[in-house]
Amino acid sequence: MKKLLPAIFAAIALAGCSSYTEIARWDSDVKVNDGETPVASFITQNFSYQLFFCIPLCTGVPWTEGEGDIIDDFNVKAFADEATIDTNLATLKHACDVVGSHRITGLKTIEDDDAIWSLFLVNRHEVRTQCMILPEKK
Repeated sequence: MKKLLPAIFAAIALAGCSSYTEIARWDSDVKVNDGETPVASFITQNFSYQLFFCIPLCTGVPWTEGEGDIIDDFNVKAFADEATIDTNLATLKHACDVVGSHRITGLKTIEDDDAIWSLFLVNRHEVRTQCMILPEKK
């Protein structure tokens, strides 16, 4: 167990940057979906760290409150795993609430695992979600 403690503490230390969300307000004349101009682009990524690919060590907390457009959040939960598609979609719903439109296009979600320490003791699970937010139909 003494050999595992450094890996566990390192995972918790790295988890400080385990949740990131950005809404970029669109200021362009680029058209998508039959001539519509998006009002914003959205991207979020959330990480969790697991021991032996199954025991949750820590995770980033998804952005679901606040009014700002860009959040680099350092909220961390120990012994939890919130790096899921569902939590990223909750973040997307909040972003749509902030922008004022719930129409999206080009939704893409990617899950990725990466064993980041030797002997595959600790796994980093990442879920990325991105899309364009379109204006509400009148």
